[in-house]
Amino acid sequence: MNLKSKVKNSLKWTFVDQILSQVIFLVFSIFLARILTPSIFGIVSMVTIFSNFAALFIDLGFSAALIQKKEITDAHYSSVFWLNVGIGFLMYLIFYVCAPLISLFYNQPELTLLIRVICLSFIVSSFASVQANILIKEMHFKKKVIINWIAMLIGYALAFIMAYQGYGVWSLVMMTLLTVILNSILYWFVSKWVPLFIFEWKKVKELSHYGLNFLGEASVNYWSRNFDNFIIAKVLGSTDLGIYTRAYSLMLLPLRNVSTIITKVMFPAFSKKQDDIQVLKKYYLSIIQHIALITFPLMIGLSIVSREFVLLFFGSQWSAMIPVLSILSGLGAIQSIVSLNGLIYNSLGKVNIAFKVSILTNIVLVIAFVIGVNYGLIGVAYSYLIASALLLIPMYQIAIKQINTSLLEVFKTIKGILLASLLMALFLLIISNYSDFSILNGLIVKVIIGASVYFLSLFFFEKELLFNLIKKLKFNT
Repeated sequence: MNLKSKVKNSLKWTFVDQILSQVIFLVFSIFLARILTPSIFGIVSMVTIFSNFAALFIDLGFSAALIQKKEITDAHYSSVFWLNVGIGFLMYLIFYVCAPLISLFYNQPELTLLIRVICLSFIVSSFASVQANILIKEMHFKKKVIINWIAMLIGYALAFIMAYQGYGVWSLVMMTLLTVILNSILYWFVSKWVPLFIFEWKKVKELSHYGLNFLGEASVNYWSRNFDNFIIAKVLGSTDLGIYTRAYSLMLLPLRNVSTIITKVMFPAFSKKQDDIQVLKKYYLSIIQHIALITFPLMIGLSIVSREFVLLFFGSQWSAMIPVLSILSGLGAIQSIVSLNGLIYNSLGKVNIAFKVSILTNIVLVIAFVIGVNYGLIGVAYSYLIASALLLIPMYQIAIKQINTSLLEVFKTIKGILLASLLMALFLLIISNYSDFSILNGLIVKVIIGASVYFLSLFFFEKELLFNLIKKLKFNT
């Protein structure tokens, strides 16, 4: 199978995976949110703020380096594998010892045991990190998808049963741990690769420049995305954190469903074509156009129907999430495009530039969150939106410059979709201000009218794009 066929097949399977995974996530999140309180979600988020950051250090960025590097031997894979295992045990030991300090910091005594249990995932995942990345490098996304489905469904099923039986926060902790265990077991079962009992420091050093820069960029980027959770947890408490993280998870849906699909599949594909900038530019512009086609109307629409959506699906106990979701959803539309910056840097091996950009971004976001938290959850959400708007043009321009693309070219590519989305938003705002529907009827009417206005406007502004999509769908069927 040639690269183009592999990309198409990988995109298909990754798209199905993301759609089904997020449908499962949304359904179970709604059910769990009706059983568990915002405070319980907040307590788990306090743990994962630190544990997810520590997980970045399991392989020091070498897994990404294995994908990006063209020529890889068994010695590279095995050396990284044993390095991962060693770091996994080390990170667990650090968190086991530091758990009481984290609990004291948050003034939440129950966190000590929760941290020591959930961080067992460091050890488990370290044994399967290389196997997972080999599947990505070889573009065997079908196998990865099936593994993900099995682990996720069983994990969520356990969470739902435990939550229904009154286990509270432990239902979420055990779901996380079981999902990691199942993923790791299945990666070993499916992968044909088995580590050799060798460790060559020379092979590790070959990957270190890319890997450590990747780790640096990922670490800084992680805190730019999670410092809001950190400061909310410290200043506002677990209940507000639970509300914010639920809203943030919904905002991330288009990134997970669309942008992440593209990044996962196109990273190995772009890496193989890293010497042909013109080809990368052509595909990049096509990619952002198709992403915007889905994410712009979805997130702008969610911003306007946030009241109906939250009250209908999550219930009145989550009503404080309404304004936060409305603000963050608008941000989600922008991030669905900007999140591809990493694809450009990583596939071209320019993670050193990404690292420097992330440092500046992180400084601005941290300052914004420190100011915003003084005005509660809505203040944090607005500070995120304003800071992101200020950073958008300079940070985005640096990224697209690497593939000889300009902001004008990007705007021309997505302007029709942007105009159609804004027209849709205008109609929805008029309906919101001059109608008095019930919650259910209001959501149904807005979705129908919003979708109708968007597709009619799209037909006017982007007729050729729509016809090409219809042709592709007919051809594939």
